[in-house]
Amino acid sequence: MKIYLLNWFFLCALFSVCIFSGTHPALSHGKHANDSGETVTASGASKSRDALREFVLHAKAHWEVPTPYEKSLDLWNEILYEIQHKGDWKSGSSYLILVDKQGRALAHGYYESAHGRDLSFLRDGRGTDVVGKLIKAADSDKKGGFVNYYWDDPNNPSDRGDVPKTAYATNYTVHALGIDLVLIGGFHHKEQTVSMREVIDEYVPQVKASSVRDENTLKKFVEKTAEFVDHVYKTTRGNMDIAELLKASSDKEAWKHNEIYLFTVTNQGLVVFNANNPDMKETSTINVTDKDGVDIAEEIIKNAKKGGFVYYRWDNPSIKGDEILKVGKAPGTSLKISYVKQIRLGDDYYIIGSGIYPQKQSKHLTKISSKNKIMYAITVIMIACIVILLVFLAVWLIKVQRKKKG
Repeated sequence: MKIYLLNWFFLCALFSVCIFSGTHPALSHGKHANDSGETVTASGASKSRDALREFVLHAKAHWEVPTPYEKSLDLWNEILYEIQHKGDWKSGSSYLILVDKQGRALAHGYYESAHGRDLSFLRDGRGTDVVGKLIKAADSDKKGGFVNYYWDDPNNPSDRGDVPKTAYATNYTVHALGIDLVLIGGFHHKEQTVSMREVIDEYVPQVKASSVRDENTLKKFVEKTAEFVDHVYKTTRGNMDIAELLKASSDKEAWKHNEIYLFTVTNQGLVVFNANNPDMKETSTINVTDKDGVDIAEEIIKNAKKGGFVYYRWDNPSIKGDEILKVGKAPGTSLKISYVKQIRLGDDYYIIGSGIYPQKQSKHLTKISSKNKIMYAITVIMIACIVILLVFLAVWLIKVQRKKKG
């Protein structure tokens, strides 16, 4: 992870140098030709699938040349400049996109606004994760591979996006920098926006509350929700509020199904979002205990750091008669098993969780009882050891005092 971040920051620095330097040194380039001995540039890339592939491979060979480390910055500057401005690589709807392995655009031949943006959330008219598939296609073969998708051509007003299109991707390595990238041709998409609403419309959570059946699916639900929140945060560059995000995306019925619902609290136990009870927002769960004496917030915070399950009593919205209305107490008596996970958004930490109410409670109650008995035994032993130590210390002090007097 650290290596990836260092690489990403280095690429950003290189991109900034390119923008502000205004110089584009001429370097020697590699050559590529198809079986007919011809090279394909942007103007001929749209003629056929083969032409599109040759266009992308030509571009790759053009820049993939042995370069001394001290010249790597010059090569990088020229690659960025040529993708964005040069006629060989940019003609109408034929252009190149250079992304990293996570789908962030480092250079875009059509939309300047895409530079540095995460394109991995983009979905075509049929919900296809086009960028993700292109990255996989590039890894599938030494030369790369094709991906079919549905999107309107931004240069063709009559194109309604109902005709299948083809994109091609191949891996490209900046050898002097040791960074693996993906070079894409033929992918036409609408301009990326960074509003939270746009991301929600394009990127639907992969797992919803209705998918939860047991502890395994519960864990998957929370993990995927955490990925979704983290993705929106990065895509919008922090231009989002987690409570507003979850509230806005509730219309997809992602966060509640019968008694299964999502909840989010701060790292201090303050409720941020509760899909079952919106009125709980900004209420504190600190010092709230269930009927067995479990400090719920304490258990959630402790287990969320690495992701884990928490067992406690709570109100089951599907059951009448298990409610408790008492300050400082959990609102119900039904056994609940929650999976909780901590995420970091900028400088803030949040805990995302959800729970199930098991029908067969006996085995879980036995597990909790055994755990409580073990903890109780450990506590008793520790107290006994402390008492014995204090007794020995008192006896020793008495002996020391007697010797002084004698």
